[in-house]
Amino acid sequence: MTDRPRWYFFAWFAVVAVAHLAIEGWTDTTAIGLPVGFVVTLVLVFVRPLPWWATGEARTGSPRRRLKVAAFAVLWLLVAAAIADGLVEHPPHGADIVYAGVFVALFLGGSAYGLTKLLPKRPVTRRTVLRRRLAFATASVWAVAVFALAAEVAAIVVTGGWLPWFLPVPGVVAVVALALWRSDLLFAARPLASGSWTPVTAAAFDVRPGEPVDGWAVLPEDVRIKFHLPAVPADIAAELRDRRRLWLAGWPSPGLIVGLPDGDSYAIGLIGVHRRGGKNTVTDPAGHR
Repeated sequence: MTDRPRWYFFAWFAVVAVAHLAIEGWTDTTAIGLPVGFVVTLVLVFVRPLPWWATGEARTGSPRRRLKVAAFAVLWLLVAAAIADGLVEHPPHGADIVYAGVFVALFLGGSAYGLTKLLPKRPVTRRTVLRRRLAFATASVWAVAVFALAAEVAAIVVTGGWLPWFLPVPGVVAVVALALWRSDLLFAARPLASGSWTPVTAAAFDVRPGEPVDGWAVLPEDVRIKFHLPAVPADIAAELRDRRRLWLAGWPSPGLIVGLPDGDSYAIGLIGVHRRGGKNTVTDPAGHR
């Protein structure tokens, strides 16, 4: 158990409060429920200890993750049901259409962000996986864009009213989010797909496969840099440890993309950065920072 405040309960309170105000407005229930809910939220954030069933902090590891996922799913379903009920029972009019669209877009964005935080994270180090993700992201951008356009046309033709003004907001948010994800994948995919490889001299201490490493390298034109590689794949670690060499993909490129010309793994490095506090952290022998 950690002693840090449980800040995420403030986010949950904000989502529920905004959803209620957007759908029901200020009512007698709101006047009582919001202050009481805020007090309960303060207790959940700052008071220790609390029962495990109230906070989801049963144990470290998979049981705790399952509790968090369950709590997120229940909260998401409640808010989604409230939004759907509000839109059906109290259709927005005038400027409320824009407000409703913005709120739904924020809800979808928050849902995606929360899902990424709950899902287990494994660093992608295989080029084949990167290519599959890039293909999926590209197809998703086009599919969501076409679906959003078709839904907009259908709403104009079939329903009319407020729906055609509401749908473009979450549709644009979804397309932009997918486009940003695809752009992030292209950062590594484009240099790797170029087929151009530049060997550079590099050195580091205590290089271990699957762990971060800090070191130094000499780029073309005798440019000396510090670098940081997170979760170095085994073949790249062996090349760095045994041959004191890194292969740069598509150099010059905006980032430090390393791999092997005949391999399938890759890593995205940071230039001019040493992560301090880890077992692979090293100190520049010349005393430079």
